[in-house]
Amino acid sequence: MAWKVNGSNKCKLDTITANGTFQTNGVGGTVTYKWIRTDSNGTQAQPLLSIVVAAGDTSAHSVAPDQWIPASNGSEQLVFTNPSLSVAPQSFTCRP
Repeated sequence: MAWKVNGSNKCKLDTITANGTFQTNGVGGTVTYKWIRTDSNGTQAQPLLSIVVAAGDTSAHSVAPDQWIPASNGSEQLVFTNPSLSVAPQSFTCRP
């Protein structure tokens, strides 16, 4: 996850950009995922997105990045819904 805009790292002023990749074991199909954001405004799940992976493809695939301006310290998590897998949330801290 990248945390940079205007070089200040202050909440309500700077954008969080979360990036992620995944790799399969060669089984083809549609991989669905979503980003889950948490800050002082609560937890917000973003819409589901999907990537079609061809059978035999074991290369790394990038998910669509998520960008938002947090209100406070918090976290961002990438959750795969098909196949089911959660990546540990990544916390961020705002500078005063």
